[in-house]
Amino acid sequence: MMKAHKKWKMVGILLLLAVVFFVPGQPWAAPKGKLVTALSSDISNLDPQNHNIRINYIVGWHLYDNLVMRDQKTMEIVPHLAESWKLVDDLTWEFKLRKGVKFDNGEPFTAECVKFTIERGLDPKCPQRPSVSWIKEVKVIDDHTVRIISEKPYPVALQRLSNYQILPVKWAKEKGNDHLATHANGTGPYRLKEWKRGVQIILEAKTDYWKGAPAIQTIVFRPIKEIATQISELLTGGIDIVRDIPPDQIPLVENSPHTKISKAPTLRVVYLVFDADGRAGKSPVQNLKVRQAISHAIDMGTIIKTVMNGNAIPTGAVLNRQHFGYDKSLENPYPYNPEKARQLLKEANFPFDQPLRLVTYTGSIQNPRALIEAVAGYLAKVGVKTNINIYSDIGMWDRLGREGKQNDMSIHSWGSGGMYDADAIYYTYFRSGQHYCYGSSPEMDQWLDQARAVMNPETRKKLYYESGKYINDQALAVSFYAQYVILGLNKRVIYEAPPDEFLRTFEAKLKD
Repeated sequence: MMKAHKKWKMVGILLLLAVVFFVPGQPWAAPKGKLVTALSSDISNLDPQNHNIRINYIVGWHLYDNLVMRDQKTMEIVPHLAESWKLVDDLTWEFKLRKGVKFDNGEPFTAECVKFTIERGLDPKCPQRPSVSWIKEVKVIDDHTVRIISEKPYPVALQRLSNYQILPVKWAKEKGNDHLATHANGTGPYRLKEWKRGVQIILEAKTDYWKGAPAIQTIVFRPIKEIATQISELLTGGIDIVRDIPPDQIPLVENSPHTKISKAPTLRVVYLVFDADGRAGKSPVQNLKVRQAISHAIDMGTIIKTVMNGNAIPTGAVLNRQHFGYDKSLENPYPYNPEKARQLLKEANFPFDQPLRLVTYTGSIQNPRALIEAVAGYLAKVGVKTNINIYSDIGMWDRLGREGKQNDMSIHSWGSGGMYDADAIYYTYFRSGQHYCYGSSPEMDQWLDQARAVMNPETRKKLYYESGKYINDQALAVSFYAQYVILGLNKRVIYEAPPDEFLRTFEAKLKD
């Protein structure tokens, strides 16, 4: 009996394994239906490496794949285009790649594609350089084995690679960058059918996708700048998903018989950046006392209660509580104190007749107009005049930031590219020489470089604490809050808000 029991147990295991390996390549049902998602801005381009913009990522993830990805249930890094990996030594990561995977044009996915795509990102002018700047060399061992060698030990290598899409090397070289900006050729679950700028992006499901066909046949992304229009179309059935429902509009969506809300705390932090280094030119904000005064002038607790209706979480030294390296003791270094703000401005001989430029953008920040007007209102109470502007063109906003043209003050948000580590934001915004850095120092450079090069988590925590304390002490930024992702959905859509903000509608289903 014992032998028979073991025999049937083994048969059961083999059957289970057969099912596991069968599912990815064999869909249970053909894709059907159409799902329409609103974007607050059109994408800037389709080139996976030539941007650092959330809505570009969202569209890109439907067309291209990463080596690894983050499981939204366990939040662990799991295989994707790479079947497995191992750390050969402190500097060498070896990846075994999936066989039989092809790009839209039939070109096979190989180790050469990985090498080419990573080396492309190492260009100093590439917006995606922070994702791969830790890499010294990529070695092709064979068609389906690649080694990625780092300059120094890099503890967040897998997290960085979880949002880095792979291109077909032959196609990319033949077509060139201009073609890549407007066309797609990926291994992802969807193909690009149409992109009419400012109108819509239409994607069609691949029935032969290597992981199994998605449930929905057609995915449409529509750029709709006004959130009121997005919500109106959601309520009337014109669209199925709104990415960022303003907190004060949640009851409107919940009270409709046809729509619902799904929300989750995210990594995305919202904060005000000063041009402390003078990158965009001379400004009063290069005076520490002015930056401290502005920090004291903003009542963030009230903004969270009013503008965000409580749907936000306080942050410390720009970091989210979910980031590795976050330290609660660094929260609220400049409590709301308008009298202190006025005193500091006087001590700094602040030019009260000179307006400061205050800008932000639509696309990832919830209630951007209400937020920037609230901040401007608080500054006006202490005598600081502002000229405000809200960019609806996400490409222009990104370009101005990278080119060092965001002078005085700008309200940013950063979702860390799904990386739950301080490196994702600190290195990008406070390491000198980086595209978005407007406040830095040699000390910060040293701490951030060291934190990238040691594997010991306690040592890294100490380095990030020093970095965060310096950001606070020098008032390089004003920490606002961490957002929730708040999705408005048609009740026919089966999908939950993703905590990393990567809208994976290729995982969504529609009720019959």
